[in-house]
Amino acid sequence: MPAVINDAQDKQFKAMFKKQYSTIAQAIQMVYAKNGTYITPAADGWEKWPYCVCEIGKELKSIGSGIKCEVLSNNQNYTTNSIPKNSNIHWHDDDEWFDKKGEKMRLNPGYSALTFLLPDGAMINFNCTHEVFIDVNGYKKPNTVGRDIFYFFIKDNQFTPVFWTNDTGNSANGCSCPNYCTLITRDNYKEDCETGSGWGCSPLYIME
Repeated sequence: MPAVINDAQDKQFKAMFKKQYSTIAQAIQMVYAKNGTYITPAADGWEKWPYCVCEIGKELKSIGSGIKCEVLSNNQNYTTNSIPKNSNIHWHDDDEWFDKKGEKMRLNPGYSALTFLLPDGAMINFNCTHEVFIDVNGYKKPNTVGRDIFYFFIKDNQFTPVFWTNDTGNSANGCSCPNYCTLITRDNYKEDCETGSGWGCSPLYIME
């Protein structure tokens, strides 16, 4: 019975991820349209990234965020210490989220506050200046990669989310390497979803 329940739950999570992927892509497109330019996280770096993600959060009609978007300025550069934060909203605490094998996960703490709560209960995090994490049911369990936690990348100069920004693949949760990241490639994502970390489920579910 637990296996049947988990299977039904995973199908629901999968559908929720597909919806969020589409919704966030539309929000990014709207930010591009309003600003008349592309978001370029790699070029702008961390200093401009908080303002960029706040603009996306507005389009998503977020109901709360870990950073105080209302006081951020596009004309100011921010560091981990200078960015104004709301301490009650952040990504999952260390060791309270897991990969699909049950291994504890961690996030680079510099990005934890770049977290937004959405009206439908989802939680998104903008990590490592170009990666987006989605927990489709927020802080509720199972908090597991490949079940209710997924990822994609925002690539410079385009608004369609991608899973690889180069030909060799990318490390999901790359700013938490070497211990808490996984290299996902065009060749290994299906296997990783089925028997590995679970990060490979993200491209699998969108591309299948």
